[in-house]
Amino acid sequence: MQAIGRVLNWISHGAAFVGAVAVVLMMFQIVLDVVMRNLFQAPVPMTTTVVAKWYMVACAFLPLAMSEIVNRHIAVEVVFSTLSKHRKRIVGGFACAVAFVVAAAMVRPFWFEAVKKYEAGSFIVENGRQLPVWQTYFFLPVGFALFAAVLLYRVVVLWTGAKSGLGETPIDADPEADPASEGV
Repeated sequence: MQAIGRVLNWISHGAAFVGAVAVVLMMFQIVLDVVMRNLFQAPVPMTTTVVAKWYMVACAFLPLAMSEIVNRHIAVEVVFSTLSKHRKRIVGGFACAVAFVVAAAMVRPFWFEAVKKYEAGSFIVENGRQLPVWQTYFFLPVGFALFAAVLLYRVVVLWTGAKSGLGETPIDADPEADPASEGV
């Protein structure tokens, strides 16, 4: 079970890295566009399209699984924090199961839309130049499929009590505990 978690963690880190690279490239291209536009009246071609159709899609959807692993999704813990460790695992597993169903349901329509855009050779024309964008449609099903896989894995780990290989903070961890003392 831990080996599956390590593989999911590795793939999630890779997808998040691609999303992070997209953020850096987006910042670089926007800064370059602003400088070129203001100093030389020669903006970088296709900046708006590349930012909106490539960089933003990659940085929004590829790191979904990683944000689940590091527990950075929106959470309301007013009642949850009062539960026992056993109940936290049950409720947390149920929440992950519901999120899994939603994420998994998103994969299929996004996949078929991506295939449709691929087959059509989808592109955008800006100032007489073509930019292929069909590739970016695959970011959504890949991001949601990886997110769903991590959620399903967490459900199994939470409900069976198996040791996780994701490296995440356990859902039933004591928030008041010193993280440096864990594993001692």
